[in-house]
Amino acid sequence: MKNLFLLLLMSLLIIGSCSSQKGSSHEDVMQAYELRMQGKADEALALLDSILIKDSTNAMAWYERSRVQRYMLTGGGNVSMDEILVSVNNASNYDSSNVIYAYERSLDLFLSAYMAMHKGGKEVAGAVRQSCQEFERVLRLKADYSEAMLYLVEIYGLLPQEMGGDSIKAIAWAELLEKTDAFYAAKAKIDLSQGDAVEFWNGYLAEHDTTAEVVREIGIAYLYQEDINQAEWYFNKAMMLDPRQNILLLDIARYYMMQVMQNKDLADSLLPISAKFTNLYLASQPSPVIPLQAYATGMLVKTAMFTGHKEEADKQMEKANSLDPYFSRAFGIPPLSLFEPPNSISHYFSSFFRPF
Repeated sequence: MKNLFLLLLMSLLIIGSCSSQKGSSHEDVMQAYELRMQGKADEALALLDSILIKDSTNAMAWYERSRVQRYMLTGGGNVSMDEILVSVNNASNYDSSNVIYAYERSLDLFLSAYMAMHKGGKEVAGAVRQSCQEFERVLRLKADYSEAMLYLVEIYGLLPQEMGGDSIKAIAWAELLEKTDAFYAAKAKIDLSQGDAVEFWNGYLAEHDTTAEVVREIGIAYLYQEDINQAEWYFNKAMMLDPRQNILLLDIARYYMMQVMQNKDLADSLLPISAKFTNLYLASQPSPVIPLQAYATGMLVKTAMFTGHKEEADKQMEKANSLDPYFSRAFGIPPLSLFEPPNSISHYFSSFFRPF
C-alpha cells in the first residue's frame, strides 16, 4: 500500500510538472505575440525559436512562428512562403484537432497558390486543391465555420476550371452556408451572382437587422461603383454602430490612392484626401495596434513621395521604421487575423480576389 501511495504521488507530481511546463510555454508564446504587437518581430521570432529548442512539438509556438514569418514577409523580411508553410504544417501536425491552426494553414496554402498564379506557376490547380482540402478539414473540426465555407465558395466559384475552380462545388458550399449563417450566405450569393451589390445589400438590409457588417458591405458596394460620397456615408454609419470598423478609414484612403494609380494627373488633388483619411485612422479609437500604425504611416510615405514632398516622406519613413521595421509595404491592408491572440479562433475574412 505504501509503495502504491508513493507511485500515485510521483505520478501526480509528473503530471503537475508537465502541466506547469505547458502553461509556462504558452505564456512564453503569448509573450512572443505581445512583442510582435509592439513592433518587435525579430525578438518575437528569437523567443519562439528558443521555445522550440526546448520542445520541438510545441504546436502553439509553431503557429505563432508562422504568423511572425508571414508578417515579416509582407515587410520585406528574408522569409519564404515555404518556410511559413513548414511552421504552420508543424503546428497543425502536432495539434491536429486544433481548428485555429488548421484555418491558418488553409489560408497560407491558398496564399501560396495565389502567389503561384501571379508568377505563372504550373502547379496552381494542385496547390488550390490542397488548400481546399484543408478548408474542408477545418469544417470537419468546426462544422459552422462560416469564413472557411465562404473561402470555398469564392475559390471554387471565382477561379477558372483550369486553376481549380468548380461551379458545382461552389453552389453546394453556398447552399450549406444558407443553413449556417444568413450574412455569409448573402456574401456567397452576391459573389456567385455578380449582380448589383448595392441593390442586393439594400434588399438584404430591408429584411434583416441593421448591423455594422451589413452597412459596411453597402459602403464597399458603393466603392466599386466609384460613388465615394455614399461609401463614406455608409462607412461612417458602420463605425458608429461598431467603432472597431475604423479600419474602413484606410479603405477610403486606399480608394483615393487607387484612383491616382489609374490616373497620375490626379495625384495633387486626391492624395492629400487619402492622407487625411489615413491620419483620421491613426487618431481613431480603438487605437490601431502598432503594426497597423506603422502600415498606415507607410501609406503617408507614399502620398508624400507621389506629391513631391521628399522631406516629409523621409520623416514618415523614419517614423514607420521606428514603430515596426517590418511594416507591410503591400497595397492591401495586412490580414487582421495576424493581430489576434494565438489562442483565438479567427472570424476575419478578406477576399483574395478583391481589393476591398
